[in-house]
Amino acid sequence: MPDVGRAAAPGRTAVPQTPAETIPLQRGILYGPVLSRRLGRSLGLNILPDEIKVCSMDCRYCQYSWTGMLSTQAALFSGFLPAKEQVLSELRGELERLKGAGTPPDTLTFSGNGEATLHPDFPAIAAGVVSLRDTHASGCRTAILSNSTTVHLPEIRSALGLLDDPILKLDTAREATFKALNGPAKEVDFGALLGGLRTMGGNLILQALFVRGTVDNSTDEEVADWVRLVKDIHPRSIQIYTLDRGPADRGLTPVPGDRLRAIASALGREGLEAYAFV
Repeated sequence: MPDVGRAAAPGRTAVPQTPAETIPLQRGILYGPVLSRRLGRSLGLNILPDEIKVCSMDCRYCQYSWTGMLSTQAALFSGFLPAKEQVLSELRGELERLKGAGTPPDTLTFSGNGEATLHPDFPAIAAGVVSLRDTHASGCRTAILSNSTTVHLPEIRSALGLLDDPILKLDTAREATFKALNGPAKEVDFGALLGGLRTMGGNLILQALFVRGTVDNSTDEEVADWVRLVKDIHPRSIQIYTLDRGPADRGLTPVPGDRLRAIASALGREGLEAYAFV
């Protein structure tokens, strides 16, 4: 069920504050289960290195701070990645343990130290995770938090299609803002990213994080362009939120809850299902 958050006390206006410092990288393949506003009790799957964040973006708002390895080229970091067999073995053991304890997770979520779809074996790992879920935790959903930079690849779209909740990022419709806010690797093509999202369409959940400060993607002009683009993509639903943990760029500030709700309402007027997490 979507979490629409809490309203400010009557007669008072909440002033958003930039959250505390960034958090450390995850250690190991599995973490949690953690309580997620969007995913319930989520067992995280980190199929990226412990030592460094590997990502195709260097987002200013990332809770894990700046990207250590900014690339889409697996040859540069494949030696640091866990093998498919290790990922599935550890997950099998943890699902059996949680089932025995009577505390199965609500969601198995690809997340962690960067962009999971950069793992060369992501399609096979995704298929294995779904199979383990079916065997050991049939009531559990599968999800990914992805930055969308590989969604133009057919094999990645097929793998994402195996998951119950492929949650893909799109924070802006403007390439200049995309570069300023998300800091993509040089290999990332914004047009190809948008084309991949359009191809997935109703099979995806779109997520967007709005901020102010160093970069502002919450202005009327930015939001109007973004709403038009989201209508064109027509995802299953849209999740809208702002800073909840410390960002890499301390010059960013959260967007007020009323503004997030207004953006969600603009999407609703276009016939889209949108939720503001505030």
